[in-house]
Amino acid sequence: CDASKGSASDRGVRSMYLLRIALRPWRLALLSQVFSSFAVGILLFMVLFLYWLQAGLKPVIYHLQAEQVVTAYLKAEIEKKDEPHIVDTIKESVGSQAVTEVSMVDAPQFIRQIEKFYPELAHELGGLGAETHRIVPRYVSITGMIEDSRIEKIKAVSGVESVESSKDRYRPVVGAFRILRWVARLLSFGLGVALLTGLVHLARMNSYLNQDAVSLLRQWGAGSLTQNAPAVISGLMVGALGGVVASGIWVGAGLSLSRHIRGISPLLKNMPIASPTGIIILLAAGVLAGSVAGALG
Repeated sequence: CDASKGSASDRGVRSMYLLRIALRPWRLALLSQVFSSFAVGILLFMVLFLYWLQAGLKPVIYHLQAEQVVTAYLKAEIEKKDEPHIVDTIKESVGSQAVTEVSMVDAPQFIRQIEKFYPELAHELGGLGAETHRIVPRYVSITGMIEDSRIEKIKAVSGVESVESSKDRYRPVVGAFRILRWVARLLSFGLGVALLTGLVHLARMNSYLNQDAVSLLRQWGAGSLTQNAPAVISGLMVGALGGVVASGIWVGAGLSLSRHIRGISPLLKNMPIASPTGIIILLAAGVLAGSVAGALG
């Protein structure tokens, strides 16, 4: 029993000694440790924010590629009373789940739409009388995730003369967003490498400050794990403080900045809202990066 108590006491003394060694760089170079922690926090925040940006653009790109506006022009001989039946048939052909909006634009509505930009033309069309619905185009506008096979079904609807699609109108925007995703990935990777490199150099500086104490541990017969423990603990502390700084930036600026980006354009409304769970990710990433750098240093 006395032997077990003595063993536990020895382990406690050894742990306290290792902790004192790990805290030595904080006593000798406090500003260096603090500034390094703040740099770690800023880099961690930037890495996570860039990751959120590139991941958030994925549903935006999918939505731009999938959503389109299909315009089905009706034949001139179609009577006014047959228009609702044609609209219902088009809805059935497309499917209600894929459609976000279906609207019928008849001759009077078409004239009202162009009146603002072409008042003289609108006046002339309005004076055609009974022939207006035969000369002025009438069409059904369908907005949603519409597949090419559905467009072929719309073309086959009785009373539809021709069909146009806006499938490729966002192609330049999609290409730009894809490039932006790759740029964000590369920047995130580069910042991550810079973060780990800086922590490794800090760990080597801390090891230099602790070299006399570590050599004493070696003379006492300590193993490699025990000798590396102070560097790992010191790196863990720097990483943990950096994670706290990054979490503060994420809550103070990251969440509001993400909402601002989503509000820049309607095209970005499908980006996910940045979550407060990023705090846990930043803290864990800081602790992990500091520990790994301490072991490598």
